[in-house]
Amino acid sequence: MRSFFLAAILLAVGAAALVLVGLNTLSGIYADGNVREFTTVYQTLGWAKYGALLLLLWLADRAVLWRERLGWKRSLLLWLPLALFCAAAYFQWVVMGDALRDYLARNGQPDSAPASPVFYMAMVFPPAFAFTGINAWLVQRRQLRLTSVGLRRSV
Repeated sequence: MRSFFLAAILLAVGAAALVLVGLNTLSGIYADGNVREFTTVYQTLGWAKYGALLLLLWLADRAVLWRERLGWKRSLLLWLPLALFCAAAYFQWVVMGDALRDYLARNGQPDSAPASPVFYMAMVFPPAFAFTGINAWLVQRRQLRLTSVGLRRSV
């Protein structure tokens, strides 16, 4: 369980650092290099949040599976990766997207910022929720199977 919380803290700090680096590139007057650097950071955060979700789900499964019973705290542990995924997506799509739109508008450039974050959230959050729910259900099923086989005693 310690490895899960350490990974969650490190991934949250990494996401926040990427957001700060991305926002810092948009300071000053307009330059194409700034927009390219921002786009690189934006895309890095975009792909890293999916890897972070999978890593945290795997660590949560390992932390929960071999315990004798699944209480509310361990059930919450299975859903925490989804919350961190949604927070990283919010940082990417809302905070960074709005910063790029404001930067381009402030410097009189044509709007080439990403589309509305509502569209992205409507397309990505339901599958992430379903994936996390199926994972939690499978972990609970495996746990019950291990208890019924006798590998663990039931409480």
